[in-house]
Amino acid sequence: MLKNKLFLLFNVFASLMILTTQTVYAFNNDDWNAVLQQYVDERGFVDYQALNQNRAQLDRYVQAVKSQGPSSNPELFPTKNDQLAYYINAYNALVFEGVLNRGPEEKSVWRGLVSGLNFFIRMKIMIDGEQTNLKKLEDDIIRDGFKDPRIHAALNCASISCPRLPQVAFEADVLDQQLDEAIIEFVNDERNVRIDHKAKKVYLSKIFDWFEDDFIDYEKANGNPDPSLNSYINRYLSTDSQIPTDYKNDFVKYDKGINKQV
Repeated sequence: MLKNKLFLLFNVFASLMILTTQTVYAFNNDDWNAVLQQYVDERGFVDYQALNQNRAQLDRYVQAVKSQGPSSNPELFPTKNDQLAYYINAYNALVFEGVLNRGPEEKSVWRGLVSGLNFFIRMKIMIDGEQTNLKKLEDDIIRDGFKDPRIHAALNCASISCPRLPQVAFEADVLDQQLDEAIIEFVNDERNVRIDHKAKKVYLSKIFDWFEDDFIDYEKANGNPDPSLNSYINRYLSTDSQIPTDYKNDFVKYDKGINKQV
C-alpha cells in the first residue's frame, strides 16, 4: 500500500515538473501599460512632466527591453506577432526615455542643425542586449524584418503629426486587430488623408512620402498589378470614400512639435 502511494506521489510530482518546464511565459507589458494609461490622453498626447517626476515604471520597462528580447530570450517570443509587438512597444518606450532624458524635451525631438539627427541617429539606445539607434531599430529591424506597412500607424516619434499613441500596449494575441485599427484610424483622419475632389488631389501625411516604397512593395507582394500609395490607402477606406485612380498626391507639412499635453 505504501509502495503504491509513493509511486502515485512520484507520478504526480513528475507530471507537475513536466508542466512547469513546458510553461512559456510571455514578455511582460504591465509597466508599459501602466505608463500609457496614466500619462497618455485620448488624443495620444503625453504628460512628460508628470512622467518625469514618477518614472519608475517606465525605467523598469525600458530596463527589461534593454536586457530581454527575441535574440536573447527566444522562448518569450515564439511567433512573429510576439516579436513585432515587442519591437513596436520597445520603440515607443525608448522614445519616451529619450524625451525625458532631454529635460524632458519641451519643443521638438527633431531640434538640431540636421533635423532629427541627434535624436534618431546619434542617440544610442540599448535593446535586447545590443546597442543601436532609433533609426536602425525602425529601418533594419522593424521595417525590413516584418514588411508590414501598418507599423507606420503604430510607431510614435513624439511628434504632433505622428499617428495617435494608444493608451494600451501592443499585444501579440490581438496584434493584427490593433494594427488594423491603427491604420484605419490613421487613413481616416483628414490630417493624414484628405481628398479634394474638385482639384482631383489627395493631401497625404509626409509618412506616405518618406516610406512610399513600403506601401508600394506591399501592394506588389499582394498581387496588385498597378500598385500605388492610393491603392494601399483604399484598402482601409470605406467603399464610398475610395480615392479615384486618376487623383494626384501632394504631401502636407509634418508638424514636428513635441506631442506633449498642454
